[in-house]
Amino acid sequence: MSALECPHEEQVVRLVLSGHWPDGAGTGLQEHAGSCAVCQDVVAIAVVLRADQQHGGDVQVPAAGQIWWRSAIRARAEAAGAAARPMVWLQALTGAGAVGLAVAGVSSAWPRVESALRFLPFSAPAGDALPLFLLVGAGVVAAPIAFYFAFPKD
Repeated sequence: MSALECPHEEQVVRLVLSGHWPDGAGTGLQEHAGSCAVCQDVVAIAVVLRADQQHGGDVQVPAAGQIWWRSAIRARAEAAGAAARPMVWLQALTGAGAVGLAVAGVSSAWPRVESALRFLPFSAPAGDALPLFLLVGAGVVAAPIAFYFAFPKD
């Protein structure tokens, strides 16, 4: 018999798995299990196996039809997402193009707007506002693209 075997190992396992440990074991077997490293390991593992055995009957596996139905629904949702992805890109590009056209239109009409703003009593020098307006326009164009990449589609 090697150091990793114990003659009482099977008896300890039977008692633990049947639920009679430590009450059903004699004091001699309990003392042995307390001093034997092999039996201590057997008790620790067998207690976990017994608990798993007792709770194993509560598991309910779904029917095959239900699993198939769920997988079909998931496949359809993934296919719909893959089909919608180019449309999202097209919408983002269209929105960016519209904002770009608006910025181009305002910048081409800016000299007329600037001359009109000079006649207002509260106006500041309008020449400084064009770079700021272009920067805000670039932010408006970049924001939808940043949101597209920042948020997951799942």
